[in-house]
Amino acid sequence: MATDLAAVAKRLPPELRVRERADADIERVVEFQNRWATPSQWMSPAAARAMQNASPEPLRLVLLVEDTGGRVQAVGSTSNGGLFASPDGSWRVGVRTAPEWRRRGVARALLEQLAHHARTNKAMRLVAAVRGDEPEGARFAEAMGYRAFHERIDSYIDVPSFDAAGFDDPDATAERAGVRLATYAELLREHASDVEAFQRELLPAIWDMARDVPSPTPMPEQPPPFEQAKRMFFEGPGIDPPSTIIALRDGHTVGMSVTMVKENGTAYTNFTGVARAERGKGIALAMKLRALRDLSTRSVKLFGTTNDEQNAAMRGINRRLGYVPDAPTTMYEKRFS
Repeated sequence: MATDLAAVAKRLPPELRVRERADADIERVVEFQNRWATPSQWMSPAAARAMQNASPEPLRLVLLVEDTGGRVQAVGSTSNGGLFASPDGSWRVGVRTAPEWRRRGVARALLEQLAHHARTNKAMRLVAAVRGDEPEGARFAEAMGYRAFHERIDSYIDVPSFDAAGFDDPDATAERAGVRLATYAELLREHASDVEAFQRELLPAIWDMARDVPSPTPMPEQPPPFEQAKRMFFEGPGIDPPSTIIALRDGHTVGMSVTMVKENGTAYTNFTGVARAERGKGIALAMKLRALRDLSTRSVKLFGTTNDEQNAAMRGINRRLGYVPDAPTTMYEKRFS
């Protein structure tokens, strides 16, 4: 069903217009979102385009609101996640409005149209994230019939001031556990004669670990097809090979901590997981320490991560390392009957 832009336009102030985002708008949308982004949310326009190209989402709808001068004043989006579509029918939704246009019906008009699009495409519920430093977002979500159901915590460590002296050497910790730590860059060199075979073995191993990580929506049971997964996980800006650490037992992956490094001087952990049989041996902490060792030699200022409120083990590791948490991000949901 086509998006009813005319209905949305009628509800906007006369100085604004709405349209669907075009491919050429990706960079402008990212620059708009970056005005309010936290260090870990910040994304370079080039990285955003590369990541979107690697993970197309056919049902995604992005609405763009511009003023008469063509400047972006609001953005709203919803998607089922494409190949990451949750088996419970959850869709993500988000709206961002420039401060000068808030409380004038812009966000409401966008959100209602986005919800209609999701529901038309068989969404069972909408899930939205509201940062703890944006209480007006929480009030708006509640006024729109959304209820809080979950929390996630962003936290950061100051890389230049981090002192590893208070921790055991990570390679020694791994050796005691009978595993080896290696960077993804090292393993690419070691498997240069058949990188694809290495990546094909790596994919299901990390997928099983990822499905165990607490999150507000469940992951699909199976990973994406390999060619798609290769572009999403093993290439491009989402993975920094020198600071992405893999734990191996007898040459097979039993743990992985994936790091991305951004142009704003922030590194971010996209994922840390350890196979069930290997947990409780200090491997996750060792992988994080190895990542910090590499990042400390580069122009990285902050190392960020996001953890579910229920992920007590990883949050405990972060506290030991000295991560400082932001105010929690609250997840809101609206279920469709």
